[in-house]
Amino acid sequence: MSGRIGRAPFLRQWAWLSAIVLLATGLASAYGLFWRTDLSIYDAALPTREAPSDVLIVAVDDASIAELGRWPWRRALHAALLDRLRTMGARAVALDFLLSEADPGSPLGDEALAQAMQRGPPTVLPSVVEMPEHGRPMQERLPLPLLARAAAGIGHVNLELDRDGVARSVFLREGIGKPERLHFAAALLQAGSEPVRLVGGRHPGLSAISSSWVRDYQMLIPFLGAPGHFHRVSYVDVLRGSVEPSAVRGNFVLVGATAQGLADAYPTPRSGEAQLMSGVEVTANVLEGLRGEMLIRRVPGWIATLLALIPVSLLVIGFLRLTPRRGVLLAALTLLGTLGASVVGLKLAGWWWPPSASLAAIVVMYPLWSWRRLETTQSYLEEEFSRMASERLPLFGSLAPLAAAPPGAADFLERRIELLRGATQRLRDIRRLFSEMINSLPDATILADSTGQIVIANPAAARLFGIADAAALEGTAVDAQLFERCQMSSTRFAALASAAPCAFEATFKEGERYVLVRAAPFFDTTHARVGTIVELADITELRVAQREREDVVRFLSHDMKSPASSLMGLASLQRDPTRALPAHELSHRLDTLAQRLLALVDNFVALARAESVDPRLFEDFDLRDAVQDAYDEVWAAAQGRRIQIQCLLPEDALTISGERQLLARAIINLLTNAIKFSPSDTVVELSCECRDHEAVVSVADQGPGIATERQAVLFQRFSRRAHRGADDPGGAGLGLAFVRVVAGKHRGRAWVVSRTGGGSAFCLAIPCDCASTGSLDEH
Repeated sequence: MSGRIGRAPFLRQWAWLSAIVLLATGLASAYGLFWRTDLSIYDAALPTREAPSDVLIVAVDDASIAELGRWPWRRALHAALLDRLRTMGARAVALDFLLSEADPGSPLGDEALAQAMQRGPPTVLPSVVEMPEHGRPMQERLPLPLLARAAAGIGHVNLELDRDGVARSVFLREGIGKPERLHFAAALLQAGSEPVRLVGGRHPGLSAISSSWVRDYQMLIPFLGAPGHFHRVSYVDVLRGSVEPSAVRGNFVLVGATAQGLADAYPTPRSGEAQLMSGVEVTANVLEGLRGEMLIRRVPGWIATLLALIPVSLLVIGFLRLTPRRGVLLAALTLLGTLGASVVGLKLAGWWWPPSASLAAIVVMYPLWSWRRLETTQSYLEEEFSRMASERLPLFGSLAPLAAAPPGAADFLERRIELLRGATQRLRDIRRLFSEMINSLPDATILADSTGQIVIANPAAARLFGIADAAALEGTAVDAQLFERCQMSSTRFAALASAAPCAFEATFKEGERYVLVRAAPFFDTTHARVGTIVELADITELRVAQREREDVVRFLSHDMKSPASSLMGLASLQRDPTRALPAHELSHRLDTLAQRLLALVDNFVALARAESVDPRLFEDFDLRDAVQDAYDEVWAAAQGRRIQIQCLLPEDALTISGERQLLARAIINLLTNAIKFSPSDTVVELSCECRDHEAVVSVADQGPGIATERQAVLFQRFSRRAHRGADDPGGAGLGLAFVRVVAGKHRGRAWVVSRTGGGSAFCLAIPCDCASTGSLDEH
């Protein structure tokens, strides 16, 4: 980012937003602001277990009411029930009836019940706290003293209702002034000779009912299942003896009301569809929690707050580094992971951690962060659009009209999209202009990044490196494409980039190709170096021309200077009467020197004319005519050396496009060389035929032949067939160079086939439309 929208402001916005969200998450978790959602998650995640086989509910149900009469029943019935349970082997019994008043129907009933309780099994009775009214203090309602003395224990049956009115927990100890009274289920465990382990939150505070009522050890009730989950039998069935003793033997027995309109029923996490759970079954669930079979513990407050901050912290860190698409994926995964961790922790480990604060932060964080991202992006784009609109670029229109559109002209988003479309089109145009400029450069040009990888290459570079498509060069190393092809293998891109701007000359290993390498650094708008531009100018023709110029200078300074110097020497010699040559000898020497000088000048001029001829001015003619012209031209010279020229021409015309005089002169040069290097009384064969759509002129002699190492340079300027010496026939080495130039101008080729001591055959091939050679005629 540039301008006022930079990295630091972006990080500040992220830090402020993260701090606010984390603080809000911590406060929400600490104060339970999303308690309703937490309780719903808790209710849904509460694990289900099978009912224990050693806990039995003896229900005062509708059937028992129908048979035994209206409630309350005589205490003698309860005494009879206890006796029946004793004979069936019950471990301990909890009578979930409030027996604080005497039996009105039978004065002896309370005494009978007390005696039955003393006979066993161990029996516990409940107590309740009375609400204060009419100025009376709060007090605990206990069973009749007669029954209380006979009971194995007394426990309170108070439940804690959460803010939504659902019973999820109990206090294991309660009391006036001091929490001394155990819960009803804990008292039953003690009566059954099992140790009571007090668990749950300590000292949660005073009751809202009265400051004198104190509670401690708040335990979450591990409801094992829906109402009716525990094993139960009917009260009247036990009295009649219809229940098998095995169903009671060794079990904890809870006797309580379940009949409609009679039972104290409460909404619980398992209630579902407004189905309430009786108090006696709630006590059975508390009993299982105390036995440790399915204990649920709250995560301590400070740990719960810390756990709430962890997923939010991971999310805000991820938002800083991830793309929007990955950000929303991270938010979804974090949301599911947080919820899953809370549910799995409750189901598998029995630890309850309320996750709603984290879930709310995760849900809120993504739109907040997306909003801040959009705001930041919009501010940056506004600044860049304004800057781009104020810039004037040649060949391209201005963005000012789009940026200065009145606010009411179109929708805000539509105007910004239109401005973005215009800016994007300008970038495409600039990129296309840049690409066209690179591609249109005549010299090979590549743009390499800081690592030496080619990112852009033009077609000229592809042709230079022998690659069909310039795009194939992208992504390859400059070292592999350039320096490994050059004879300067010690030079590498790193050294070239560090020395840029610089220039040096290199030679390609494949063929005689010379390139001038120029390198310049490439910077971005912040003046940071991002790459290196390398230009490769093919200077092969320049080097060839320079070499030819050097050959010309050497030719002028030696070959043409030598006859002139000899003429000047003869003139100086003739001025001295004592050393003057006879007239006939002087005439012979002057004629020889003049002929040599004239031949040199003529060959040089002919070569220059051949190089400057324009192929567009060529005309069609019969190649046999040029061959005949050359034959006629050298016939006399061949006869003078007693050499026979055998000329073989086809019957059919060999029509080609070219210049007759140049081709005739090239054939003359081949014949002249054959005559010059052939012994007397030998034959020189001159033939012309069509081979594979080429008219091939061949001149074969019976001379000494040419060594293989000399054949490669025969057609170059100032190259001689033989070394200078006593048997040197003379010449400047321009004849075969003329043949090569003429062949090139006619899109043909020239070559030699020879071996030492076996003669030589020089060939000149010119493209033609001939189909066959026909028969050959000898001339």
